[in-house]
Amino acid sequence: MGRFKNASRTPEEIQLAKETIADSVNVVRGKNNTLDIKGMKKLKEMEWELGELVVEVMTDELALTDVIPLLADVRTGNFGDQHIFQEVSAAVRVTDRALGTKPGSQRIQFTEKELVTTMREVVIEVPLEQVATGRYDPSQIASIVAETIRRRKVAYFLTTLDAGVTAGADRTGKAGYTKRYTGLTEGNLENAIDGLLDEGDSPTIFGRWLALAPIRGFAGWATKGSEVALREFETRGMVGSYLGAPIISLQDRFSKTADDTHPIPYNRMYINSGRDGAMYMEKDVSFMNFSEVLPAESVWRLGVRYEDGMLVHDEFQFRIIEI
Repeated sequence: MGRFKNASRTPEEIQLAKETIADSVNVVRGKNNTLDIKGMKKLKEMEWELGELVVEVMTDELALTDVIPLLADVRTGNFGDQHIFQEVSAAVRVTDRALGTKPGSQRIQFTEKELVTTMREVVIEVPLEQVATGRYDPSQIASIVAETIRRRKVAYFLTTLDAGVTAGADRTGKAGYTKRYTGLTEGNLENAIDGLLDEGDSPTIFGRWLALAPIRGFAGWATKGSEVALREFETRGMVGSYLGAPIISLQDRFSKTADDTHPIPYNRMYINSGRDGAMYMEKDVSFMNFSEVLPAESVWRLGVRYEDGMLVHDEFQFRIIEI
C-alpha cells in the first residue's frame, strides 16, 4: 500500500500550466466577442501539443490526489496483455517421519484468478464560440477531466470491493469478529480494526464524509496532524484518525450524476488492513488519445482514454461497516 505516483509538476507549476492552456485556447477570441480566424488557424496548428499538455496536467493532478494506492496494490500493464493473479496456498505441511520410510512428498498448490480490464474514455468538447464571448474558462479543462476520472475510479473500486467482500467470520477465530458489520458503533469499529490488525499493521478507514462523520463522537477520534509521514494521506483527504488508523474522506466534488445521485455510498464505511488484498491494474493506452479543432463546428474536442481493472484476491484484508 502507499506506493504513490510522483507528479512531474508542483501544485504551483500545475496552476501555471493551466494558465498556459487558457492562453492557448483564448487565441480564438476576437473583437466584439467574435471568433478570430487567425486565432482559429493557430489553435488548429497546435491542437496536438495542447491536448498533450492537458493530459500531462490531468495526470499530475491525479497523481497528487489519487487515493487508490492507499487501498490497493496498483500495477501497470501493457495494452493487449492478459493478467493472471497467482496465489500460493498454505497447504504444505511439516510431517513426522519414521526411520526408513519413503519421503512424504507434497505438491505446492496455488489458485489463479484473471484480472479483467476495460477501456474507458472521457471526451470533452470546448465550444469556441463561448470561449470567444468569455463565458468559458479553458483553464478548468484538465481539472474537470481529472476529477471525472478520479470519481469514476473511486466508485469502481468501492463497487468491486462491495462485491468481493462477502459476509461471514474473519480469520481471527473469535466470536463477533466478521468481515461485514451492521451499524456504526464503537464496538463494531474497534472489532473491525482489531481483526485487521491480526492481518496487517496499518489499517486505514475510508468512505464518504457522511458515513465517517459519526466517528467524531467516539473516544478514539483524533484530528489530523501535520507530521511528514501523514502528508501523503492529508493531500488525499485525511480528516482525522481513530485509534491511530487514518480516516480518509473520499471527496465527491463534481460527482452528481445525471439522476442527481452520488457514486460514493453514504451508508458504507470501508477499512483495509494495510496489506495487499486487492489489485488495481492500469494500462497505458495514451496512444489512443486525440485532440482536434473543428472549425466547421466551432469546437475543440479532446479525448482521453485509459484502461483499468480490479481484482479482490484476499477479502480478509478488508472490512465493511453498513450504516
